[in-house]
Amino acid sequence: MFSVKSFSFESGFGDQQISVAQAEEEKEELLLESRSSPPPSPFFSAILAAFQPTVCDDAEEAWRSHLNQLVADSDGSCAVYTFQVFSSLFQSIQTKFCTLTCDAAGYLGDGLRGIGAKFVRSSQMLTSCSECPTLFVDADTIVSYGLLEKMKFSVLEIQEYLETYNNKKEAVISWLRNCKASFPKCTGDGVITYQPAETEEKQLELCQRLYKLHFQLLLLFQSYCKLIGQVHAINSVPELQNMSRELSDLRSNLRAAAASVADETAAERRDAIAESPYSSSEAAVQAILESLKTNEFSRAIRYIQECRKMWPSDIFGSNSENEIQTLLNIYFRHQTLGQTGTFALVGSKQDLSEICNRLTELNCEIRDMIRRAQGYRAITAFLPDSSVTGISL
Repeated sequence: MFSVKSFSFESGFGDQQISVAQAEEEKEELLLESRSSPPPSPFFSAILAAFQPTVCDDAEEAWRSHLNQLVADSDGSCAVYTFQVFSSLFQSIQTKFCTLTCDAAGYLGDGLRGIGAKFVRSSQMLTSCSECPTLFVDADTIVSYGLLEKMKFSVLEIQEYLETYNNKKEAVISWLRNCKASFPKCTGDGVITYQPAETEEKQLELCQRLYKLHFQLLLLFQSYCKLIGQVHAINSVPELQNMSRELSDLRSNLRAAAASVADETAAERRDAIAESPYSSSEAAVQAILESLKTNEFSRAIRYIQECRKMWPSDIFGSNSENEIQTLLNIYFRHQTLGQTGTFALVGSKQDLSEICNRLTELNCEIRDMIRRAQGYRAITAFLPDSSVTGISL
């Protein structure tokens, strides 16, 4: 009798445990449901169908993925994101390029310090165009005006330049590592110090490799300019709607708002987003669009930041992507939903041409300086070493 009661008690306790576990599971499911979107409405499904490419935190991986999809693209649905994906890629390349240039310039000796300053200036000039001009265009327009195949060819050309750039970057990194192991970083105090011939040869080789890297990045940049020019040629078609001014104005307002949000304290930001409508990603997109419509640009910036935390693999982009770029994409896709024949160029095409010309001139100056340094090195190789013979040259 006792054993039956004991079994009955244990069975009831087990049921209670199961009940508690089920309650916990249901609670977790509700939490997950609150973080995932319900079945989208037909309106939102249309937006999703025309929205962003697959989110990827690594810019180069995102570009490779885009390239593979573009090759098989037959309706322009992938091609529309080419400019956005490359813009993120170039920004990533540029940051690493500037860091590498400054690091390498610090290992150039007294005779090459002027060249090092030119390299740094070249990298700073690229920083001035941190955001590549971006073209927004609908898929039907790309196909209708015969741009799809041209874009595919240009993107493959860009990829060739990119692969060569990566090879030359590895060559610089490898030689810089060799230099760091052979001699210390230059002091930069203006005092001219004697350096062994071997050290000077290594510094000159570093100069040559760095020049090739800079020149290759210039070619990569110019190939993107060429792609922009090919597609932007549709601006001469009177039937098409040009939203360039509207999106450029929106970008300016969002930049000012982003700077304002960046200066907010943590408490101010919590208060500002306390009532954010985050029941679903669809509600969040609608809230973002409403904020843009009512000129509440700071709120739109905060919304996109919070949405990326709640839906990191959704249509709001990854943290590595430019928030303003994502907002411009959301706005353009929404404004052109259900219609064709619309495009927008955000960022001046003229600025691209000017920067390319200035970089070309600067690269020519660097090339000539390296040649003079090589000529001087060849001459001094046949002169007696004053540090050994005591002769004053």
